[in-house]
Amino acid sequence: MIHIGLLGYAGRMGQQIAAVIAERDSCQLVAGLVREGKAAPKADGEVLLSPNPDEVVATSDIIIDFTLASATPDFVRLAAKHRKAFVSGTTGMDAAGITALREAAKTIPVLYAPNTSLSLAAMKQITALAAKLLGRFDYDVAILDEHHRHKKDAPSGTAKALGEAVQSGNGGLKTPSYAAIRAGEIVGEHEIVFAGAGELIRLRHSVTDRRIFAQGAVDAALWLHGKPAGFYGMDDVLKLSE
Repeated sequence: MIHIGLLGYAGRMGQQIAAVIAERDSCQLVAGLVREGKAAPKADGEVLLSPNPDEVVATSDIIIDFTLASATPDFVRLAAKHRKAFVSGTTGMDAAGITALREAAKTIPVLYAPNTSLSLAAMKQITALAAKLLGRFDYDVAILDEHHRHKKDAPSGTAKALGEAVQSGNGGLKTPSYAAIRAGEIVGEHEIVFAGAGELIRLRHSVTDRRIFAQGAVDAALWLHGKPAGFYGMDDVLKLSE
């Protein structure tokens, strides 16, 4: 049985992840990080709910982090201190945050995915192929990024990851432009447009249920458990890098 600690337990994604863990036979939620003085949803079974991240990390075999970009670097350093594997789906990470994750990956297995949808990993591969095939020709590339009104970062981590896939495919020949929409309760919509003279290709990825991200995060955690120290992504979970 794999013991999971959840950072961001009381958040919308945290509650979705807790529900997915409860349905799995191979893992168990043993600890969740909550804000001190804030009411938190009750947990099923014996789960340590604590405002102390050190306590949550020490209790667990592997950590799932869905918190804030400003907090994740401290959390991954704490996981490295305790030699615990670390999965983060936190979005809006800056260069310093990514550096902290990569530095911890020298000691522990770290999986970072701003979007934990398994099909998004496949979408990145498709995007990179299209960019490779069209890279030498006169095509503009644009990425449309749609999310709910509460999402703060724009473009999103997913949009940036798709942009990286474009540049990986075309060897950096073209940089995509970005447009972001923040409205209503849109879970996550991303479209990559390759526009030439008189024709275009649209590649679209849609998530209609936030639970998809929770399932992907738990799948990633179960895959990461027992792996050697290193920096991983959802491509590795799907073995797309092989």
